[in-house]
Amino acid sequence: MADRITPSPGQPDDFDFEKLKSVFRKKLGWVIAILLICNLSAYLATRWTKDFFESDSELKLDVKQDAADLGINKIVQDQNLDIISGEIEQIKSKLFLSRVIDSLDLSVGYFSEGNVLYNELYKVSPFRVKVIKTSEKIQNTPIYFFPINETTFEFSFGKKDKKTQGKYGESIHLEEAEWVLLNTGRLNEKNTNDFYFIINSKTNLLNYLTHNLSVEPLNFNAHTIRISFKDYNALKARDIVNKIDSLYIIYSNELQSLANKQKIDWLNKELNQVEKRMEAYEDYFESFTLQNKSSNLGEDMKRTIMQINRVDSQRYSLSKKMIEVNTLIEGLESGKNQLTSSTHYLFLPDYLNKKMDALVLLTKERNRLSLSYNENTFAFRQKEKELNQLKDEIFNNLNLLKENWSKTAADLTNAKQKLEREFNTMPDKNTRFTKNQRFYSLYSDFYLSMMQSKAQFEIAQAGTTPDFKILSSASFPSAPIWPRKLIFLAIGFVAGLVLNFFFIGLVYLLDHTITSSKEVERLINVPLLGVIPASRNSSGSAVHIQENPKSMVSESIRSLRTNLDFFTSGGNKKIITITSSVSGEGKSFLAVNLGGVLALSKKKVALIDLDMRKLKTAVFAKEEDSRQGLSTILIKKNKWQECIRSTSIENLSFLPAGPHPPNPSELLLNGEFSSLIEEMQHEYDFIIMDTPPVGLVTDGIMAMNKSDFSIYVVRANYSKKEYVKNIERIKSVNKINNVAVVLNALPPAGKAYGYGYYIDKPGKKK
Repeated sequence: MADRITPSPGQPDDFDFEKLKSVFRKKLGWVIAILLICNLSAYLATRWTKDFFESDSELKLDVKQDAADLGINKIVQDQNLDIISGEIEQIKSKLFLSRVIDSLDLSVGYFSEGNVLYNELYKVSPFRVKVIKTSEKIQNTPIYFFPINETTFEFSFGKKDKKTQGKYGESIHLEEAEWVLLNTGRLNEKNTNDFYFIINSKTNLLNYLTHNLSVEPLNFNAHTIRISFKDYNALKARDIVNKIDSLYIIYSNELQSLANKQKIDWLNKELNQVEKRMEAYEDYFESFTLQNKSSNLGEDMKRTIMQINRVDSQRYSLSKKMIEVNTLIEGLESGKNQLTSSTHYLFLPDYLNKKMDALVLLTKERNRLSLSYNENTFAFRQKEKELNQLKDEIFNNLNLLKENWSKTAADLTNAKQKLEREFNTMPDKNTRFTKNQRFYSLYSDFYLSMMQSKAQFEIAQAGTTPDFKILSSASFPSAPIWPRKLIFLAIGFVAGLVLNFFFIGLVYLLDHTITSSKEVERLINVPLLGVIPASRNSSGSAVHIQENPKSMVSESIRSLRTNLDFFTSGGNKKIITITSSVSGEGKSFLAVNLGGVLALSKKKVALIDLDMRKLKTAVFAKEEDSRQGLSTILIKKNKWQECIRSTSIENLSFLPAGPHPPNPSELLLNGEFSSLIEEMQHEYDFIIMDTPPVGLVTDGIMAMNKSDFSIYVVRANYSKKEYVKNIERIKSVNKINNVAVVLNALPPAGKAYGYGYYIDKPGKKK
């Protein structure tokens, strides 16, 4: 029983745990419903989401360079630092994926469609489609298939298209395409699911592989990569990964040897042409010797020839150097030349070879920085600047060297022309012989040079062997990677808790009603006279204490009577006003039952109905005469003794409001009301006035000014906080003292009071 009478100071609207519990109890059904909906949604999401599988494998990329072990000139250059990235891009290239598509049977996809989900019948399809001729009009569009019997079926281009009949094993013509449908022996008219197949285009398959394929490095130092593929069919994902692994080894071998093979083929072609020219010169020399019986044409001719040969050799050597210089310049400009610290050019001076070595070191440092820094970082740009400066210096030196050689070549050309003019004075035959001999020597040198290059490329082709190992073959996914059922269920549960948290919080914030006695004490600086609990077993009678004397409600009203003695201890005659902010808060119920409790304690009590604006039905069992009452007394039509009514409770009298007057407030101000109260004080110990709601009219304020004690009724879960805060304003503005609050209809679960041995009779709710 909550019977606190000590006033507590008003406090700001802070968090009220009791109100939160009250809101939670009232909305428990919604809380359970939200939890059930969230968890059911999570379950349905896992139930109706297709399983997504992932198969993966691991490869080791190891390029062995054995050509250097043969002791011949090293032409196999160091591997690029980002070899892993290059191999990954090679695997993901459309050229390689096209070969994967060509080696897999993916041109036709077979599917079974259920009520919600569809399933791909990869390698388990009860029918097969043999495409004879395809067309872009039917590619990538479902063609539905409906078996009729063992020999006949129906199909439609799209599910809603018109159905066409066909036979197994016979050609079907559709939109410029031709295909044959075959029954594998597991197909009959009893199949409940709808079947369809899709003739895939090459572009669609490439997009499918590109979208679901993932290639990522595992360990850069170990040169290992991981290849994974995701699909709704676990077997299909594993087969695709296996095929990528096997084809990648073959494809890599082909690419590694392709460059050297092209160079060797070109050298073979050039060598054949040079051999034919050398054979022609050899035939000439043989014929010349046979005809002239000698090859010695005199000392002068010999000396001239030697000089010309010497000049030609110098010109050839110089020309070769210039070609190599040009090649070097072009390689440096294009960035195709891959230099090493051990690369030296015999045709270059030592100071240029040293600068080339420095260029190699700077290039390596720049490449190492590119692995660790972004191209826009200061360290990388500084190194790039140093590299470009060194390149420019080398280009200038090479161009200067080239100009010097060009001048030397011009001098040699002039010397040769001078010797040739001298030689032209010799017999024409000797001249032609010498010339042919000279060209033969040049072709011989050229032939030997190309043979050496061919041998080197062949050694490189044999020595550079890609050794790619499959560390882990394609796995068969035993469980899907999506959806994760536990995660989905956990998300559903957490979502239910979060939504309930916001829901209860929102209801708490939007609930502006009074829910507990603590809330009343916190909001206003007015004492709480007591609390009347709500009862679900009320008889429906206004005189509750008479119908249910042992109920919690009756006991709480008796407690109010006890507390009332502390507030009205100053005199014998006590006038009590009972009011509220709005109708429906229980002030009339409290007035009747409080008067009944006082009357049962051998006190004469008069209950006055001051609400002349609203006609009430009979409060007590006896029938009331609505033609006379308070309104007729105030206009001096009747005496109060004529209008007073006895009740079923001894010592309790009731004065009804009477007919509805046009000016109730003015009647209370004309002086007759004060006289009435003074006269009735001589006859009764307590006068209880049931006023209209003070939040609507001022009649209750006037009654409170004439009373010894005022009771303001607040109904739990009904009255707004603003109503309670209005009490202090009324008290302050009208200078009313001795005001207390009664909290009515508080649910028993609250911290009001109530004892288990009190009995409520079954009936209607109060």
